[in-house]
Amino acid sequence: MNLKIEFEQYCLDNGLNVILHQDNRLPIVAVNLWYHVGSRNEKPGKTGYAHLFEHLMFEGSEHILSGKHFELIQSVGGVLNGSTSFDRTNYYEILPSHYLELGLWLESDRMGWFLPALDNDKLNLQKDIVKNERRQTVDNQPYGVWLEKILEMVYPENFPYHWPVIGYMEDLNKAELDDFKDFFKKYYAPQNASLVIAGDFEINQTKNYVDKYFSEIKNLASLPDENTHFNDFNSGERRQTIKDKVQFPRVYFAFPLPFIGHEEMYAADLLSDILSSGKSARLYRSLIHEKQICQDAFAALLPLEKSSLFIVMVTAKPGISIEKVEEETLKEIDYLVNGEISDYEIERVKNQLAVRKVNELQTVMTKADLLNQFSTYFKDANKINNDIDQYLGIDKKKLQKTAEKYLQKENRSVLTFIPASG
Repeated sequence: MNLKIEFEQYCLDNGLNVILHQDNRLPIVAVNLWYHVGSRNEKPGKTGYAHLFEHLMFEGSEHILSGKHFELIQSVGGVLNGSTSFDRTNYYEILPSHYLELGLWLESDRMGWFLPALDNDKLNLQKDIVKNERRQTVDNQPYGVWLEKILEMVYPENFPYHWPVIGYMEDLNKAELDDFKDFFKKYYAPQNASLVIAGDFEINQTKNYVDKYFSEIKNLASLPDENTHFNDFNSGERRQTIKDKVQFPRVYFAFPLPFIGHEEMYAADLLSDILSSGKSARLYRSLIHEKQICQDAFAALLPLEKSSLFIVMVTAKPGISIEKVEEETLKEIDYLVNGEISDYEIERVKNQLAVRKVNELQTVMTKADLLNQFSTYFKDANKINNDIDQYLGIDKKKLQKTAEKYLQKENRSVLTFIPASG
C-alpha cells in the first residue's frame, strides 16, 4: 500500500534520537518523547517503578515547580499526558505551533534536571496516588486482577513480564527514595530516549531548539543489558480458578507468541481479528448471536518487545455453565488451528486493518507515537511506511501454520473467574 510519511532523523552527540515530521495542515505541533524503559526493566521485589515515574515526572524538576507542567501547557491551550507500558514510557504535549519551544524546555528539564527536585514528600504523595489507582483499577475492580494473574501463569518469576505494569502493592509500600534515584539514573537519559516532533514547525529553528535544550544533558556510561526473548512455548497447559466478587463466570485464555514485529505476530493479530473484529466475527456470531451462551467475547493481541500474548475472553450468560462456555470457545479456536479459514474472512480483516491503519496516520500525535514506536523497538522509523504491508502479505497458509503452532493446549493458560458464594 502506497503510504509515505516523510521525516528527518538525526542523533545528538549525547545519544538522543531525534525525528522531525512536518505536517503544516493545522497550526499545531506534537512533542512526543519515549524512554526505552518500562515495567520489564524492573526486578522481582521492586515492581511498579516505571509507572510511578510516569507520575513523579509531572511533579516538577530543578527549574519547574510541582504541577507547573500541566499549568503551563494548559494555559496556552495545549494538552499533555504520559503513559507507561511493559516496554516504554511516553510523555507528550500537543501545542499551538508557536509554543513548541515551551514543550521542548519542559521535556528537557525533567530529563536532565529531575533528580535534584525529587524528595520523599513527592515520592510518598505519588506512591499513595498509585496505590489508590491500583485499588480502583485492579484490587477492587471485578475481574481486575485478570491480566496480573495471566502474566504470572505464562511467564516465569524471573522473566520481565511476570509482573503487572502498575506493580505489586507490597513493592510500592517498601520502595525507598534511593531505589527510585537508582532506577532513574539507569534509564532516563538521552541515549535511552527518542524525541519526535510532528506537525507545523520550521526545521532549522526546531533543530536549534532541540540543540539548545537537550544537547547539554549528559548521557549514561552504559545501559543495563537487554533481557532475552521468551522462548518457552508449548510447555504445558496451566490453569487457575478464582472465586471473586463477580456477577458472572468468565474465562480467559492466553497463548504466548513471539515478539512484536515477528512475522508470526502479524499473523496472530489477523487471527484475533477473525475471532472478534466486528459482529460478523466468529466469537460474536457463534457464542453471542447463534448459541446465545455468552454476553461478551473478544480476542486481542498484546504485542510486546520480548514476547506477545494472544488473549481470548468470554463471559457466560446467566444460567450457562462456564464449562459449556469454555468448550464452545475452544471449538472456535480449534477451527483456526485446523485451517478452517475462508478467503472472505481474510479479505474482511485485512480491509478492516488497512482502514484502521490509514486512519491512525491522520493525526500528528499518532504519527509521532508510531515513529517513536518503530524507531525505539526496531531502530527503523521507516517501518511506519511498510507496517500495513506486513499484514497484507500474510496468506491463509501462514495463518493456519501460526494457529497450529501456538493456539493449542500445550501453549495455553486458562484463568477462570466464578462468583464467590455469600
